[in-house]
Amino acid sequence: MKLLLCLLLLPLTLIFMAFAIANRHGVTLSLDPTPFSIQAPLYGFIFAGIFVGLVAGGLISWLRAGGCRRQLRQEKRNIRRLESELREAVGNAGEAAYARPDSGATAGIKAA
Repeated sequence: MKLLLCLLLLPLTLIFMAFAIANRHGVTLSLDPTPFSIQAPLYGFIFAGIFVGLVAGGLISWLRAGGCRRQLRQEKRNIRRLESELREAVGNAGEAAYARPDSGATAGIKAA
């Protein structure tokens, strides 16, 4: 798995480095209604846009999975409750079997 990851990341890293070297001239990003403007290399703006997109996509995915995580927590609580009820029922059944000495086949033998 690590080898596959390295084989995929190495070419991507080389491509990103070549892109950054080829697009290192400065550009100005200005938001017209405001006096706000930034001058940076073109690759900086492109990489920042990719980063913002990745973060936004991860956040949206995490928020959409919230319902599934909530249902999973409820199901885990239900399983724990049922397991404790089962342990209690098995414990009570074991105590009841020891409390009745005349049960099963021995009761029939004594009656004969």
